[in-house]
Amino acid sequence: MTSPNESKMLLEHPLFPKVIEAYQKSLVKRYSSESLLAYPQYKSISRSTIDLMIQFFIDALYPEHSKRLELDAAFQSLSGFVNHPSKLWGILGNLAASIFKFGRHFPAALSAGLAALHSYVTAHKFEETLIREAITESEEGDPFSSDESFNRILARIPQKDADAFRQDITKLFKIFTDGVLVDKIVIIMQDVLKRMESKGSLYTIDDHRAIQLGINILRQGKFIFERLSKDEMLLIIGAIDTIERDFFLNAKRLSK
Repeated sequence: MTSPNESKMLLEHPLFPKVIEAYQKSLVKRYSSESLLAYPQYKSISRSTIDLMIQFFIDALYPEHSKRLELDAAFQSLSGFVNHPSKLWGILGNLAASIFKFGRHFPAALSAGLAALHSYVTAHKFEETLIREAITESEEGDPFSSDESFNRILARIPQKDADAFRQDITKLFKIFTDGVLVDKIVIIMQDVLKRMESKGSLYTIDDHRAIQLGINILRQGKFIFERLSKDEMLLIIGAIDTIERDFFLNAKRLSK
């Protein structure tokens, strides 16, 4: 597991902005109208929905370099809440009181909320792996000189890590299909935020921003899905899972 200091060193590496830029470009390319011709089973998904989904990936999971650095301390704090859920319980109080306040679905909503935030943490672990592999690849030359060079970086990533990342992203989008659940999670997290603010000496600005990050991710995801039918939602989730899987398998194939 990468320590905060190691993570900071990776983020300050001169290749880091190029890694993000290359990944964003590859994201836009694999969900382009031209690339999607290879997946006729998903042709009914509207271009506007696909564009919203791409923007979600870029804004929430892989923001541009300056924004990523700005949010890094909040991200580290968010990792703490996800990896140690007891921190949230310390803010929310005992289970009986929370169920009384938020309803009997509170445990399920909190669990789903943590699962949503976990995907964000996984995305940034994956990002660090990309940077490490880009550094290794740079010993052979410019790792961003072509699509083929970037494919070699992707091919270095263990399949189990690529699968875990894809599965986490799929879980996140499945949460977005339940608008009522998302609303419950947001209400709980807003309550967490209020309690933090009332105990200013215990929680830092980065703790506050971490929870706000989670709220923003959930709201942005719900915005994509709230106008769609259930069948359309499931089609999008299937498309993400299939396209992301093929993307990494193809990178490995082309790098041989």
